Amino acid sequence: MRAVWGIGVKTWSTDILIIGAGFAGSLMALCLRKLGRDVMVVDRDRHPRFAIGESSTPLADLMIRQIAEEFHLPQLVPLSAYGSWKTTLPELGCGLKRGFSYFHH
Repeated sequence: MRAVWGIGVKTWSTDILIIGAGFAGSLMALCLRKLGRDVMVVDRDRHPRFAIGESSTPLADLMIRQIAEEFHLPQLVPLSAYGSWKTTLPELGCGLKRGFSYFHH
C-alpha cells in the first residue's frame, strides 16, 4: 500500500514516509532503500541536522557496523568510530558528548 499525501496542489506517492531526518531517520531510509522500498524523508529543518558523536556509545558503534554489514552500506563503517570518521569525513560536525548509557552497578 502506497501513501499519497500533498501540500497545496503538489502531491507525492511513496511506500514509506519517515518523519525526521536525524541520524535514526536517515539511517532507516538508507536501510529501507537497500530493501527496495520507495522512501521519502521529511523534516522541518535542514538535512543533515545532526552532529556525529553527540550521543554515541560503544554499543551504538557496534550496531552501526552490524547495520553496515547487513545492508551492504560500507559508507557507514567510518561512522562507527571517532577516529575513522574524523579521518574519512572531516567535514562532518562533531557534537558535544551528551549521551549516556545505563550500566549494572
